[in-house]
Amino acid sequence: MSGSKRAVIICLQDAFANGIKPKEIESFLKRHGYSSVLIFESGKISRMAKTGFRRRLPAMQPLKLELYFYEAILALAKRLGSPIDRVAKSGLLWRMTLIRGRVLQKVLAEHDKFDLLICESNPDEAVTLGDRIATVQILDLPSPFAEELFYGKELNISGYERLKSVEVAAYAAADHLSFHWHTYADFVREKKYCGDNFLPITYGTHRKTRIARYNEQPKIIFLGYLGGYWVNLELLAQLCKLCPSLDVYGGPEPPADLKINYKGYAPSTDVIADYQFGLVTISNDELRRHSFSSKHLEYISYGVPVLTPAWRKDTALDDSSIYYTTDNFLDQVRCASSVRAWEALHASALRDAARFSWDAALKDLAELDTRRQANPLGAAPDAATKTGQNCALNRPVL
Repeated sequence: MSGSKRAVIICLQDAFANGIKPKEIESFLKRHGYSSVLIFESGKISRMAKTGFRRRLPAMQPLKLELYFYEAILALAKRLGSPIDRVAKSGLLWRMTLIRGRVLQKVLAEHDKFDLLICESNPDEAVTLGDRIATVQILDLPSPFAEELFYGKELNISGYERLKSVEVAAYAAADHLSFHWHTYADFVREKKYCGDNFLPITYGTHRKTRIARYNEQPKIIFLGYLGGYWVNLELLAQLCKLCPSLDVYGGPEPPADLKINYKGYAPSTDVIADYQFGLVTISNDELRRHSFSSKHLEYISYGVPVLTPAWRKDTALDDSSIYYTTDNFLDQVRCASSVRAWEALHASALRDAARFSWDAALKDLAELDTRRQANPLGAAPDAATKTGQNCALNRPVL
């Protein structure tokens, strides 16, 4: 990359994976010729993200006022319980997604045009619809949003279809579409959208200085987010009962009645090096059978093999994975706990971690810019090519 280039990364950062990738992209772009990279926290556009008196007053702009109105309805519906909340979300979320996209366009237009826009936030994916903010616009999404909400029982079928339509339109309008792992992209191609604008910008990890060591009395760690339906707290509770040496770190704190061996927030991810196995739990639904857990890459970066549910297999990570069910969990741990077996898995984990470095995950961003220089006008593929005009999946009806 050469010259002075400007990029913006739209994100909703948290203390977990959603707070990591935007910073890694920022660092990568700055190492590859971008003089200015703005990390735009899209929570800023929401009056509900404010506190105190500012939260109670809507912004005096038509679009922001409309967004505030819908947000207030959802906040009230949430207090009234799941059935009302679901109906409200089903009726409003697709509209709010479109409005958020328009608000973002207006806010970011104040910064002048960017060379590159990367959206890392599911609720903000409609930023690609309408006015262009950057020469090249990329949706790089954590997961398929409509399906995540539908399988989490937050949307009824009507709300799901409406939001799905918005998403398909946003996917097609993007110059490039990516997901945080190839299995999500495969799911979308098969079930939802089969355009020709996919770009593999995946997730990565860094090599660690502290590495796990063999222990005759192995310990298991779960480290990560504990709030989403997909985490499958019931499964985690079952495994804690089976295995007292399973320690759980992260948040929010799980319900006490589940009797999960909760240790609070870890002081740093280096705590992983004190364990011999990492644990992934996941719900058993169609979306999550294609899912990705960033904790898998974090575990293997410390040389820790990963126990992962048998219903979510990923050939890219087979060598560092131990597939389990509740019926065979203890047997799988026991078989992997001999010196020979564990050392082999440990070596495989480190090899996998080396393959999935952040530089490898983001390399297509550098190659993308090279292709733009070969085509200085930065012409995007025509709409028929991107949407896959012969693809029956791509029929958004808004």
